[in-house]
Amino acid sequence: MYVKMTVRRRGETEYRYLSLVEAVRTGSKVSQRTLLRLGEVSELRESGQLDRIISSLQQHAADTWLPAGELAADGAPGFGAVAAVHAVFRQLGLDGCFTGARKNSLALADSVFVMIANRLISPWSKRRTIGEWIDGDVQLPAGMHVPSLDQLYRALDAVADLKPVIEQHLYSELITLLGLDLRLCCYDLTSTYFESGTAGDERFPSRRFGYSRDKRSDRPQVMIGLLVTGDGIPIAHHVFPGNTNDASTLPKVLADLQERFGIGRIAVVADRGLISETNLASVSAAGFDHVLATRLHRDADVTAVLESAATDKTVWVSAPGGRQACDIVHDDHRYVVIDSPARRRRDDIRREQLLARTEDQLVALSTRVRAGNLIDPAKIGAAADRILRDSGIARCFKTSIVAGQFTWNHDQHALDYETRLLAGRYVVTTSLSHDQASTAQVVGHYQSLANVERRFRVLKDFLGLRPVFHWTEDRVKGHIAICVLAAVIEAVIANRLATADIRDPDLTDQTISARRALAELNRIRTHNLTAGDRQIQVITRRNPLQTAICTALKIDTTTWDNAHIT
Repeated sequence: MYVKMTVRRRGETEYRYLSLVEAVRTGSKVSQRTLLRLGEVSELRESGQLDRIISSLQQHAADTWLPAGELAADGAPGFGAVAAVHAVFRQLGLDGCFTGARKNSLALADSVFVMIANRLISPWSKRRTIGEWIDGDVQLPAGMHVPSLDQLYRALDAVADLKPVIEQHLYSELITLLGLDLRLCCYDLTSTYFESGTAGDERFPSRRFGYSRDKRSDRPQVMIGLLVTGDGIPIAHHVFPGNTNDASTLPKVLADLQERFGIGRIAVVADRGLISETNLASVSAAGFDHVLATRLHRDADVTAVLESAATDKTVWVSAPGGRQACDIVHDDHRYVVIDSPARRRRDDIRREQLLARTEDQLVALSTRVRAGNLIDPAKIGAAADRILRDSGIARCFKTSIVAGQFTWNHDQHALDYETRLLAGRYVVTTSLSHDQASTAQVVGHYQSLANVERRFRVLKDFLGLRPVFHWTEDRVKGHIAICVLAAVIEAVIANRLATADIRDPDLTDQTISARRALAELNRIRTHNLTAGDRQIQVITRRNPLQTAICTALKIDTTTWDNAHIT
C-alpha cells in the first residue's frame, strides 16, 4: 500500500491528485487498485487537510515525523572531548575511587570529573566552570550530576584528603591498563606562585618565599615534587613549603614511594639540584639504584672524570639523540660522560657572549676607577661583585683592588676547564652495572627525566595550574591534585595515541598530541533542536581523524549516530 500521485493537464494548468492504492497480482500480472482518492495536492495543502492526515498517521508510526517549520536550534555544546575524558576517567576507575569515601560520593565523583575535564579542555576558574563552561560550552555525559560551585570547593578538600588513596588506586590501575615500565622512576621539582604578595599564616603555613622557577621571587609559592615512570606517566606528587631546599625532598619522597607502593628495585633518575651525600645514602638504603646528574663545577670528582674522558684512550659509543658517551670508573663509582655536538655549539656561543659582555663591563669599571670617579675600595669591590655575580661566568675571571686601582684578568685554569673539558659535555653517575644498563642505556635513562619537565609544562601551560587564588592549604593541595590527575589522563591519552601511531595532520612526522586530539574531538558537538514540544539531539558526524582517535581511546560511539527525540 502506498500513495500514488497522478498528473492531469487542463489547458496550460497542471493538476496533481493523490490516491491511496495497493498492488494486486492476478496471475503473472500486477495491477493497482485504488482504495481512496485523497484529492488535489494544492487544495489539500491549502485547506490543511494534508497536514492533518500526516499528523494523525504520525501517532501510529514507528519513526517520528516533525514539522520542518517548527524546527529551532537551541545550541551546540561540545561533546566529543568531554566524552573522551570521561571514557579514560572511567577506564582508570576514578569514578569508583570515590565510592564510599564521603557522603554523596556520586556527586563527589562527578564534581572531580568536571574539574578534571575542564582542565583538559578549557581551563577556567571554578566559578566560571560552573557559571559559563557547563552552562553552555559543553554537554556532560548522560546521567551526570551537574555540581554547584560549593560542591566543587568541597570536592577540592576531599581530593586533598584522599590523595594517598587515589594515587595508590591509580598506580595499580595503570600497571594493568598500560603495562608501565617500572624499572625507572624520574623525580623533579617545580614551583608555583600565588597572586597574593603575603607569606603564609596558620591557615596556609606552606606558602613561603623561595627560589622561583617562574622568575617570580616577589610572590610566595609552594614547591611541587613529581614522580613519573620512565614512560612519562605521573604516579605520585608532593607539595612542599615554598622555601624548601630541593635536595631535602628526595629522601622523604623515596620513603613514601617505598612505603605506599611497595615498589621493588628500580632506578631513581634525578637532576643535579637533588644530589647530596645524604641523598645518595638514602637512595642506597632504600634499595634503589640511581641515575643522577652531577654538579659540573667545583666538584673534584667530576673534574677528574672529565680529564679521564679527554684522553686518547677513551672509547666513545653512540648514544640516543646523536650523542656520544663513554664510561669512566672513578673512586669505585661508575660515571658516564655524554658529549653532544649541538650542546657544544650552544655552549661555545654562549660562553663567548658572556665573556664579551662581562669584559666590557669590567673595562668600564676600570676606566671609572682610573678617572678618579670611584675611589673607595669597598665600593669598587661591590661594583665588581655585582658585575660578576650576574655574569653567569664569574669563575673565569680574577680581579684585584689595590690602593684605588682596579685590575682584572682571565682565570686560565677555569677557561681551560670550560673550553677543553666541559663544552658540550655533562656527566651522570649511576649505581647500575654494565649488565643492568649499557652506556647508551644509561644515557637514555637520564634523558627520560625530560618526561618530568614535559609534565610540568603540561601542568603550567596546557592545564592552567596558575593563577592560584585559593586561601587555604587543603584547597591549594586539592587544586594541584586535580591538575595532576588531569596530567595523568593527558599522559594516558598521549600513550594510546602514540601506540596507535595516529599522526598529526599538520605535522605528519610526529604523533598527534593529547592536546591536539582533544581539540579535534571538541569539534564533535551535540546539536540541540526543538520542534513544537519535541526535543531533538543530533551529534556531529565524525571525520576519519576523529574516528581514529575515538578508536585509540576505546570510546564507545555506538549511540552517537542516532538522533535522540523526546
